[in-house]
Amino acid sequence: MPQETIHLKQEFMISAVSSIHFFEYKSDFIYKSEYHDCWKLLYVQEGSCDILRSGHESSPVSLEKGQLYIQAPNEYYSFKAAQQTTPLLFTCGFYCDSPNMSLIANRIFHCGSRELRLLSSLSEEGRSNFSVRVDDSALYSLERKLNQPFGGEQLIGMYLEMLLISLMRQYISPSAAKEKATSSLSKADSILLNRITDYYAAHISEKVNIQQICKEFAIGRSHLQRIFREQTGLGAMEYFCQMRIRAAKQLIRENKMNLTDTAHALGYTSIHYFSKQFKKITGMPPSQYQNSIRTAGSDPVCHHIDLEQKELISKAPADTAPRSF
Repeated sequence: MPQETIHLKQEFMISAVSSIHFFEYKSDFIYKSEYHDCWKLLYVQEGSCDILRSGHESSPVSLEKGQLYIQAPNEYYSFKAAQQTTPLLFTCGFYCDSPNMSLIANRIFHCGSRELRLLSSLSEEGRSNFSVRVDDSALYSLERKLNQPFGGEQLIGMYLEMLLISLMRQYISPSAAKEKATSSLSKADSILLNRITDYYAAHISEKVNIQQICKEFAIGRSHLQRIFREQTGLGAMEYFCQMRIRAAKQLIRENKMNLTDTAHALGYTSIHYFSKQFKKITGMPPSQYQNSIRTAGSDPVCHHIDLEQKELISKAPADTAPRSF
């Protein structure tokens, strides 16, 4: 007898993407109006922000570090930096016709190690496959790179679908998902991770290497890397490098010293090496970041997947615009 085949169910199918970007906002930034016809994923990597939906009189939705929110299409949104922080947000706009989307829209989700890995993979494929047009400041769209890696766009869709499935499982069983997210590391490893990151913060202006960390905390290299990969999606030294660059950006925003002094304050051996590391992590040299801070005014500083460009703020009609914060 012929073997019966089973057609696999497709709970989520991503048909297109409209954006894959990082945004960094000043602590006093208020985004008065944004409208989009697609679903929009918003993940808070650093800081915190408040979101307000049009036509909803409830209090703003507050997102903290490590939380994710999906905005529904065809609504206006306002949002602002919260608690005097400078939030770093990862966003992805996409199109999906699944009825399940309505169940996870406009909800707060906590990202565990699985979600962080998917977000990291999504960001990496975005950088590899797309760039942003800069020849016209009124255009805000992705463009395919000439030498895309094979299957890159398909992977982007797959990572998004896997992420949505993971979020849906959180919605179906939130207590189990939260327990899984918080227990991805043992208690001892969680304590150790906090001790190491505290050590990083205390030695942010010094040259730290992996051998030093292993010796200081009596931990093997592979164990150290596993802890950081599972909890942060980054290697141990990659995490420290990003901490230093975040500290550099904070110093630049405070505008209390020049770039040479900033590099020296964080222990970089030369301004050239500092600039190289800054560009590697942020996609732009520190001088360009400094200029963008000075000229941004009330606009966000936008870190696109590999180019920097100010965002065009949509103007909502008066009768549909959301309340101001």
